[in-house]
Amino acid sequence: SSGINAEYGAHMEDADFASPLVIQPPSTSGGGGADPESIAMICAMGFTESQARVALKKCDNNLERAADWVFTHPDELEEEEPVSAGEGVRDGTGRYRLRALISHIGSSTSCGHYVCHIRSPASGQWTLYNDEKVAVSVKPPKGLAYLYLFERM
Repeated sequence: SSGINAEYGAHMEDADFASPLVIQPPSTSGGGGADPESIAMICAMGFTESQARVALKKCDNNLERAADWVFTHPDELEEEEPVSAGEGVRDGTGRYRLRALISHIGSSTSCGHYVCHIRSPASGQWTLYNDEKVAVSVKPPKGLAYLYLFERM
């Protein structure tokens, strides 16, 4: 603790020591739009430009948060318009739907086990596969999965 106090005391004589902290809003390019490089990074993960723009807008143009958001909010991305085959996708539309996810039950990775939630393509109902037990999954943990499996629509 003496190191922290020494560092704190070293700045007490600074001219702006007692001034309130002013946090500047994040700068954005193109008059408030998303950074083209951030859009390209999210598109490289298999998402459309439109989906990348939505994720960046929802996350104040923070690339790291937006990259997490696109994977944890798949239901909000399903409403996006499909990409036509002529726009860089050679084998069909670029539209995907979450089909399954794998999550962990337990206090740590060394304690507990993994379970799988799978959505039926016919009914859309989610089913939980937990070792030898199979049950209807009313609300799968979409934001807590370790692995997401998508199918092309």
